[in-house]
Amino acid sequence: MLITPYADSIQKYTNRDPRYVEAFMRVEFGTLDHLTPSRFRREVQIAVACIDECGEDMAEDVARSYGF
Repeated sequence: MLITPYADSIQKYTNRDPRYVEAFMRVEFGTLDHLTPSRFRREVQIAVACIDECGEDMAEDVARSYGF
């Protein structure tokens, strides 16, 4: 499993697979460095909602599409 620099930050806000969360965040943003801490936290919540909606099989596909 690829661990990105964002994994620790993501895991502060959710216990979901950080690959899945980051992949959904990157659907909206090419890079995450510009996000303020509060915006980052909000985007993690949105990504978790996306995972809940589409399921883990789709989340795995999205993560793999980003090389995670």
